[in-house]
Amino acid sequence: MIIELFATASREPARTFFSLFRPGDAQKVDARGRGLLLQALANKDLPSRYSLGHFLLDEGAPLTAGDGGATALHVLFGQVSHDVGEDARIARRLIDAGADINALDDNGRVPFLEVLNMKYSDEDLNPIYDLWFEREDADFTLVSVHGVSPISFAKKLPFRGSVVDRMESYVHSHSSPSSP
Repeated sequence: MIIELFATASREPARTFFSLFRPGDAQKVDARGRGLLLQALANKDLPSRYSLGHFLLDEGAPLTAGDGGATALHVLFGQVSHDVGEDARIARRLIDAGADINALDDNGRVPFLEVLNMKYSDEDLNPIYDLWFEREDADFTLVSVHGVSPISFAKKLPFRGSVVDRMESYVHSHSSPSSP
């Protein structure tokens, strides 16, 4: 039954998930330590993804990492289809619940790299970008095992000019003064 619930969270409409869900299920994790929230955030059906994500956050589902160290933010932004406004709303809830914006997956990638890879303009992505820029602890310089940081990645993309400017300004204003 629990295996079916996990598969349903990631593949089926929300109504199917709710027909199987029982009180206490939100805290369960699968054999690999992944919680239902991670599964729900991978659902290809956008209304189901957001409905299940908000429901599971309301139920106190754990923010467990998945295969490859992917966090809830990695999974949310790593999908092909998005509703940027809904992504921003659920991401804010994830961050408020303790999701680490600088968490590294097994390849040393931070979730912001997934955001930069989304097929939307900087203007469209501003509600998501703002989640990082309003924090004091965002790190746009963390380099993955492949030698890529959010800043270096964005600089390679011709349509990411405005966010590059924002990242560079943020890094400059948040760096500690160097000693003489």
